Amino acid sequence: MAGKNPVPWPADPHTKAKHALYEMYLSKWMPIMVTGWNANITYAEGFSGPGIYTDGAPGSPVIAMRTLVSNPKIRTRVRDGGIRFIFVDHDQRCIDILPGELAKAALPVPLDQLQEHGVHVTVQKGDCEPTLEHALTRANAWNRPILAVLDTWGGGVSAALVGRFAYPGGEVIITIQPQYFSRFADVTDIKHGDSVFGDSDWREVVKQSPSNKQRWLMKQYRESVRKAGFTHVLDFELVDTRGASLYLVFGTTHDLGLRKMKEAMWEVDPIAGMGYRDPRDPEQEMLDIAFEPQTSALERLIVEHVKSQRNGQVPIYELRKFALYRTVYKESQAMTAVRSLVNSGRLVRLDGVPTDAGLSFRHVVRTPQ
Repeated sequence: MAGKNPVPWPADPHTKAKHALYEMYLSKWMPIMVTGWNANITYAEGFSGPGIYTDGAPGSPVIAMRTLVSNPKIRTRVRDGGIRFIFVDHDQRCIDILPGELAKAALPVPLDQLQEHGVHVTVQKGDCEPTLEHALTRANAWNRPILAVLDTWGGGVSAALVGRFAYPGGEVIITIQPQYFSRFADVTDIKHGDSVFGDSDWREVVKQSPSNKQRWLMKQYRESVRKAGFTHVLDFELVDTRGASLYLVFGTTHDLGLRKMKEAMWEVDPIAGMGYRDPRDPEQEMLDIAFEPQTSALERLIVEHVKSQRNGQVPIYELRKFALYRTVYKESQAMTAVRSLVNSGRLVRLDGVPTDAGLSFRHVVRTPQ
């Protein structure tokens, strides 16, 4: 609650890992959008925080501002166009601190002079809903590229708000503590649940076993973001060695956005004790953050996908698409997994070759008879 907890607060390992991912993705997203849209784009946050942590680490609003300021190529383009930063928080203490942190990030240009350089900054007090939506309307930001970061602190946002960003150029990053879904396990908070999930399908959780309720609801939430209008939905957990996790959902309507987010996932510098977990992986293996990660989880998912096909066989180029659209892995990592599966006999080639020798995207694989 506003006023009861200290501001700023410490950054836990999940937050540091999340911000490393944001920074990497912003370094890819911002140049593409500034160039393609003449900087007529918006970065927005509905739960911005004060922009700094107790150890001095920057918050995501400051990371976003630094991404722009530190890149002279896009800085020049912005001067001729106009980029919007919109930050909303319900805590007045955050609203009081954030402008000062943004001002430090914007140096040597004073914060109140950024508009002369094509940078428009809004910091506003209020709840994410409806304040963020109204602020975006006043800024004439809709129907232009928006990257909306909704770090919900467990409160959730409505499917209706998520759907507002589901158009070409619109993207969302939503973070939720998985424990948040536990509130829906007994189907008591029906009004809020219908708002967050967008319909009443989530109520079927009553039919799930107690051990499966949370994961089942995470799957339902992923589908709710898809139903909101995002053709590509990437969801994963940031997990530590104790098993504590943070659930992230990324929604976009472009293949390029999905590819760039996955590049960011696997290119960030690793943080000790932190890894990824694919909610679809039945074994829930923790994956080390590495440029060339272990592919055992992908191998399991590929085998199950091949088994699910009517004829029990799939071209490798289709498995690349499966990796891109339905797992936390990049499409380029699919071939590594398929080679391992073929060499171990868990998949076999239709051409009869027993190893991965000469294996290419045009080859077809199936499960053993």
